[in-house]
Amino acid sequence: MYLDEKIAQMERERRKKEKEKEKEATAPVKKLTLQEALEGICAGEMRLYEGEHLEFETHVYSDQKVPMILFKNFHQAFKEDKEGVIYINHSKEVSQILSWPKAKIKPVTFDQWSNQLVNGMASNGLHAKVGEKKQLDYLEYICFDVPTGKGWLYNIVFRRKGKEQSLTGNYNCLKEDKDTYGIILEAMIVAMDQWFAQGEGGGLFGNQSREEQGE
Repeated sequence: MYLDEKIAQMERERRKKEKEKEKEATAPVKKLTLQEALEGICAGEMRLYEGEHLEFETHVYSDQKVPMILFKNFHQAFKEDKEGVIYINHSKEVSQILSWPKAKIKPVTFDQWSNQLVNGMASNGLHAKVGEKKQLDYLEYICFDVPTGKGWLYNIVFRRKGKEQSLTGNYNCLKEDKDTYGIILEAMIVAMDQWFAQGEGGGLFGNQSREEQGE
């Protein structure tokens, strides 16, 4: 009799654990919002729902006084020249590229620019899946997925509005990180737009040029 009770108890515990696992599997997963990411950037730090803690800093580049918001103590490679800068984290496949070419760029409309990007990639055998397209006050950007040898990458290509359109950028991460790093990268662009709208400083933390930081 004792053995039967023990077996019955084990069966009840097994069913209880199964129900708990089913509940966890069906529970809605909290997703990072653009507003939450923007608030974290302005605060200088944030913690993802998965527990990862991230910090941010701003470097000001070129005579256009462009505030590039970056992950702090995150990138593993960095390169800068007179017309641009690139930051890369090879482990997480996250990169941030900002360009300010001296040569004047022939102005094209937002739709023309979008088509040029997609057609240019197609000519190189890369077939992009275009997602969101947004036009802010001073910046406009396109989000798209593109296949690579390492899997799908999520890209956000942006440019500054204006006749010469002399500022462009490309931020990307793995497609599987679109809802975390992808959202944060997009928020960085929104924060940059706010900086331009509000003037130098723009409410962002740590607005320093690399010269001011002694780099």
